[in-house]
Order: sequence, then structure tokens, then C-alpha cells
Amino acid sequence: MFNLLLFLVPLFIFSCSTTVAVGESPRSEGRPPGLIIASDKAVENGKKHLRKGKCDKAIHEFNKALAKNPNNFEALYWLGVAEGMCGYYSTAYDRLMLALRYSPNKGWEARVNATIGLVLLLSDRDEDAQIYFGRARMIDPRNELVIRYYEWEREMKGKGKGKKEKFRREEGFEVVLRWLD
Repeated sequence: MFNLLLFLVPLFIFSCSTTVAVGESPRSEGRPPGLIIASDKAVENGKKHLRKGKCDKAIHEFNKALAKNPNNFEALYWLGVAEGMCGYYSTAYDRLMLALRYSPNKGWEARVNATIGLVLLLSDRDEDAQIYFGRARMIDPRNELVIRYYEWEREMKGKGKGKKEKFRREEGFEVVLRWLD
């Protein structure tokens, strides 16, 4: 009996230590720690490129991060942002929709929804953009991108073309990039 306990106790401890709590991301499940660290490093490199406005280099780094750790939410989100900054709106939309499914908390969910709204706005899908900005507003009415969007929308009522470019240049991705830190 004692020998059986010696065998079962370590087995029980091991099984408990590998359990992931509900709502927690299984970030390192099945991934060697070196790959997780390398993925996080690639995300940081990608963020540096985004800060400098080098979206193509950022895309490369975020793809590297996802290759090393497909569960890296930040790599997925920032890849969508970088694609949007480069003007790859369709790809950015798809990427951000996937990120929305894996948002780790309500704050990120609001950010992702607002970023999707921005990408849709720049894709000339204004009505769809309003839906995502509205969702972000319901989750976090203090989200800076949401506030800027609704202020901008009030200012631009009745004004014609060029309004989307102004929002992107002056308000859109500049706000999103503040979330890098």
C-alpha cells in the first residue's frame, strides 16, 4: 500500500501542476519554454518596428512569433494591426477576427473590436465599422479609439470624401500604437 502511495502522490502533483485554470491561456502547453521565450522576443521586435512605422518588418517578426507559439495572442493581434497599417485590410480583418475569439479579457476585447472597426472604416465598410465601434463602446466606453471615432464622426457629419484618411492619419493607428506598452 505504501509503495502505491509513493507512486500515486507524485503522479497527482504532476497532473495538478499541468492543469490550466478556466479562462487562462494555455500559453506554454505542449511548447518548450525556449519557443515561448523566442516568440515573446519576436513580438517585442515586431513592436519596435511598429513604433518606427516599419509595418512590413513588424509583420515578419509577428509571423515568426506565431510560428514559435501559435497561442501567442499578442502576436496575433499586433500582426493584424501591422497588416492594417500596411494597407492589407482584408488580411488584417481576418487576423483581427481570429484575435477577437481569443481575447484574454474585456479590455483586449474592446481594443480588438475598435481596431476591427478602424480596419473596416479604411476598407470603405462604414456601416460594419460602426457595429464594431459600438461593440467596443459597450465593453469599454473609455476606450480611447472609440472616443476618438465618435468625436470624429460628429465632426465629419455631412463632410465628403477624405474623412477616412484624416481619421487614419490623425486618430486611428496613432491611438492603437499607444497600446504597445
